[in-house]
Amino acid sequence: MATEAVTVSRNIRERNTGYKTFTRSSYLRRFRCFIEHSNWDEVILSHEEWIDKMCIVIIIAASVYLIPIALAMLFLR
Repeated sequence: MATEAVTVSRNIRERNTGYKTFTRSSYLRRFRCFIEHSNWDEVILSHEEWIDKMCIVIIIAASVYLIPIALAMLFLR
């Protein structure tokens, strides 16, 4: 369902003096159609090994950054 908005125009009495805007439901409908009919899950699964390695790197980097802060808070009271 699209909503119509009137525009100010010199040719106000002509047809097509309005324009249609997208509504939220059309975006949701298009997104649902993309999820249902595309192979996005297969693409993610094909890159699973690379994604797992990146997650491990992120966890290690966060640990290296946060462990000294946690130890400083525990032992420097």
